[in-house]
Amino acid sequence: MPAQSRSKNSLSYTLHKLLVGLLLRCPNCEKGAIFSGLFTMNETCSHCGVRFERQHGESVGGMYINLIAAELITAAGFLITQLLLNPPLYGQLAFWVIFNILFVVIFYRNSRAIWVAITYLTNGLQTDAEYAQKQQEK
Repeated sequence: MPAQSRSKNSLSYTLHKLLVGLLLRCPNCEKGAIFSGLFTMNETCSHCGVRFERQHGESVGGMYINLIAAELITAAGFLITQLLLNPPLYGQLAFWVIFNILFVVIFYRNSRAIWVAITYLTNGLQTDAEYAQKQQEK
């Protein structure tokens, strides 16, 4: 189903935009890349001109997504492994600490891009011209 035929208030539209973010694409046009390097986020979309981060500190939401995902996976993985396999505690702790560190680094781009998609869904993503026009209207 094309994005244009979905209602902006529907669950499928929201999930689609979050998936677009997870795939590191601009949620506005679904074509431009959010990142240009491993940890370098583009300031604007090269295709539609939307600014991904208007103010410093907007990336905190992405860090929360990253932290929550890492902790949930680690806690669930630890409990499931402990219940099913009952490995030695120190080996289990060493594995999950290393996993947690690696996961946070690897999932960094995806969590930031999901936050960009959430910002888009809450009408916080705009081109510089749209932003300037809204500021003049205030």
